[in-house]
Amino acid sequence: MTLLSFGGPSVMRSGSIIPEFMAATSSIQKAMAKYPREALIRTPTPLERLKHLSERLDIDLFIKREDLTDLALGGDKPRKLEYELARAVAEDATVLVTCGSTQSNHARLTTAAAKKLGLECALVLSNDEYKTFQANLLTVYLMGAEVRFVETEDHWDLERHVLAFCDELRARGERPYYIPVSGTTPTGCLGYVRAGLELADQLDAQGIRANAIYTPFGTGGIFSSTLLALRERGIECPVIGISVNACLEKCQENLEKWWAGVCGLLDVDPSRPRGGYEVHDNYIGRKYGDATEGCLDALMLMAETEGILLDPVYSAKVFSGLLAHHASGRWSSGQRLVFIHSGGTPAIFAYHNEIKQHLIKRGRTIDA
Repeated sequence: MTLLSFGGPSVMRSGSIIPEFMAATSSIQKAMAKYPREALIRTPTPLERLKHLSERLDIDLFIKREDLTDLALGGDKPRKLEYELARAVAEDATVLVTCGSTQSNHARLTTAAAKKLGLECALVLSNDEYKTFQANLLTVYLMGAEVRFVETEDHWDLERHVLAFCDELRARGERPYYIPVSGTTPTGCLGYVRAGLELADQLDAQGIRANAIYTPFGTGGIFSSTLLALRERGIECPVIGISVNACLEKCQENLEKWWAGVCGLLDVDPSRPRGGYEVHDNYIGRKYGDATEGCLDALMLMAETEGILLDPVYSAKVFSGLLAHHASGRWSSGQRLVFIHSGGTPAIFAYHNEIKQHLIKRGRTIDA
């Protein structure tokens, strides 16, 4: 097992510190107010206790429902897009251009965001084994995106193809606005700072003192921004990232990049203490998007126990990491864990074969 762990153990702040982090929150909110945002979704998203799983695992388990944002089947990507689209509108763009895998949640939600603001959308997608008119790919065609497939070994390395596409669009008389893969930029990360502050408000309102918060680690935007927001609010429990695509060295590189970028925008000292945090890269499988056995077990457990659908690319990988830590004895009776469900549920339809075979393997009878 590979583990990257930074910072010391969780530290409980005394009551005398409360004015300090309240002032920090006020300062961050004032700094964020300087950046325009296009409202795309209704927030806050719910923070719910998972009653049946809590009883089954003998812990107190909570889920932050980012899957319940109300744009085109939900997911957390609009958090970033609200800030990126404000910049696109300010630049008088006519078309949003972005990239991702064939079944990219980001592509689906960027297309939906473009249409909501009366813009066109053009996509560069990697040509992979999930190229089927199903799930996310179906939705982008349905919403009228112009789609271009390219051959690449790494769907995170598409920028040169996208920039060439932007040149073509300019030659047609369009004004393209380029959003990088997954929408992660320092400005876009402000959306996850807002989400982190929102989560802190909910934890406070519900009287939840978490022992750990689990989140996905893809490009690192959600992890870095959530970590910063929670620390600014005085929440010092470990933040645990489950990598869905990158080794620890790359995760650390991304964390440093987005941490510095967001701190710069918000006038926060980037050397401020980060507290205890971890990134784990041993739940990825063979590659990004690999529906591992642990991932499929996690997806199945959440569905049959709570009626909540995860996705096999992000949220089920994170939940599989949480379950593995629990099985190893890390979490004891009554401890409180928060799991961030980042969305991506439409992907289950692209993975129908893997899911069907796994259900049969686990003893389910399927006649369809």
